[in-house]
Amino acid sequence: MRFPLLSPSRIRQLWYVPLLALSMGLMMLRILVMARLLDVHAFAEFSGGILISSTFCMIGCLGLQSMLQREWPVNLVRRQELRGLVRAAQCNLIALGCCVIGLLGAAFRILPSGTPSALLGVGLLHGVSQQLFLVATVESRSRGDALRFAIQNLLRAVAAFALSVAAALWTGSAELALAIDALVTIALSLGFFQSALARVRFGSLAVYLLAIRRLRLVRWNSALTMMLIMVIGFGLLNADRWVASDRLDVEGFAHYSLAWIVLSISQSAQAVVNASVYPLLARRFAEHGCRVAFGVCLRVSTAILIVGAVTAVPLYLILDYGIDRWYPRYGDARALIPLFLAIAVLRVSDFWTSFLLIAGLEAQLLKLNICAMAFGLLGWLGLVRVWNVEPMTLHQVSWLAALLTVGAYMMAAEASRRARRG
Repeated sequence: MRFPLLSPSRIRQLWYVPLLALSMGLMMLRILVMARLLDVHAFAEFSGGILISSTFCMIGCLGLQSMLQREWPVNLVRRQELRGLVRAAQCNLIALGCCVIGLLGAAFRILPSGTPSALLGVGLLHGVSQQLFLVATVESRSRGDALRFAIQNLLRAVAAFALSVAAALWTGSAELALAIDALVTIALSLGFFQSALARVRFGSLAVYLLAIRRLRLVRWNSALTMMLIMVIGFGLLNADRWVASDRLDVEGFAHYSLAWIVLSISQSAQAVVNASVYPLLARRFAEHGCRVAFGVCLRVSTAILIVGAVTAVPLYLILDYGIDRWYPRYGDARALIPLFLAIAVLRVSDFWTSFLLIAGLEAQLLKLNICAMAFGLLGWLGLVRVWNVEPMTLHQVSWLAALLTVGAYMMAAEASRRARRG
């Protein structure tokens, strides 16, 4: 008897897990290496540039990236190859346009930021490179070719790690390391998208011209709603980092950034799994409806929540020893590890947002995220008043991340349950 789930092609695809994990591990290792190579001030600059980069990515090509992720798997099921490519080209154009506007703002110092213009410009360049990479790799995920997606990530990780670490080692410059990472990522992203066009024999010029003509046909209300979801979602995941960068001194922000690597790893791990789960949910929703897609989401979320809880204790012991042994300059970060591990377990198991987006409930998700943000901030401000400690400590800032994560997780899970019943 033959079992389809054990066919050679499916077994081959399972290699995506170690390869993608390796690529994510290299990106996280790069941050640890930077903390060792750079002085505390330069590492704070490096962390600030990464924060600017991720902030740029939160606009998600004005929401078109979220639409692309939701629509391209369905386009492929319906044999509508051109639609996905045109949407991806639109995403690239919007991302580049937003970057140009941001770079002009940084050059003329018209953006409301206390960050130096050079670091702001490099952070924006790094952000658009990450955005282009995300768009270019949606095609492989949408086709269910997780192995190719993992290889794409591994190529980017190896090249960025080697060249950016070399730059930091030779020059000690955080800005140069970020710029080299950005240029490598842009080159690879353009190559991956060109390969996607060649795979279906479409010319890039024709696709981009068609993308420009069809921009007026975009459902901008839906796209901007999705952008707002990403903005609020980014706030839920990163508000504590912005508070840390504003309220802590340079040394305190560097310590907080080192501990925050735990949350970066959790989000990367979630991305590893979601690379397959999101397209799977989209296909199940298109083929069988909401109930089946919810069942898949529930099983995956529960399984990863259990695995994360079981592995949290040994991870704490390893991280606590590692900081004490190899990063003695960042000793204050050790106190944040237990709380950050608890937050990480919730974040890595959260697939409810993906389910709500696939189910077309982006407006409801936006309201939920706004409520989670409001209640989390109000609760945290109440705690700050109770603590009444000046200056603000690392531990106080970390509780903002905890309150925002718990609120968002619980609200999204309940909304998904109601959507399944409805």
